[in-house]
Amino acid sequence: MARQTRRTESLETNQRVLASYKEIEPVLSAAEARGRALVFDWTRSASGSIWTPTDIDLLHRGIFATVFDWAGSPRTEARGPGGVVHVPAHEIRIELRKLADDLHAWVEATWSSGELDLGTIAAHIADAHHRFQWIHPFRDTNGRTGRVIDHGLLWATFSLAGETPNESPIIEYFPDPVFEDEYFGGLLEADLGRPDRLHRYYEERIEAAVTA
Repeated sequence: MARQTRRTESLETNQRVLASYKEIEPVLSAAEARGRALVFDWTRSASGSIWTPTDIDLLHRGIFATVFDWAGSPRTEARGPGGVVHVPAHEIRIELRKLADDLHAWVEATWSSGELDLGTIAAHIADAHHRFQWIHPFRDTNGRTGRVIDHGLLWATFSLAGETPNESPIIEYFPDPVFEDEYFGGLLEADLGRPDRLHRYYEERIEAAVTA
């Protein structure tokens, strides 16, 4: 089932409550584009390669400060992807730190082995994205934030940025409903320890981005 056909919950923003997908989508899409511009700037700095929990808070604030008064603040309630809470609120920063450490180890091992092909890059980004969704650090917008982080990894960690954000590979996640189903299905299978479907999805979407 494609995302836009799933039940859409209302979204309380700084300005007003948005009640429909038609109202919500343009606001969050603009924020996501703003986030890509922010992480592109980070590709020019020493940071932004493997981010700390504080970096992620600052990124979220930069993306969503004009939308939510809680932007940049980790959730304090029990929430998780699909209503399943994997990480209690008081353990969010611990799990984000573990993710940063694990990602650093994955990348270092890959660089050292000389096996940095597109499939390996896609697998690392897919695994990091899944873990971020599993942690679910914010009250809302975790999917959008994770997709911005994907671009930071693609551009900074794996050095695939162009001269400008628009000249850099931009992942088109959902060109049609089939890809939405693969994404959400891949996340569910990864929850069960089966990441291959999500890896394939990311490899296809990243290959399309870098060859566009």
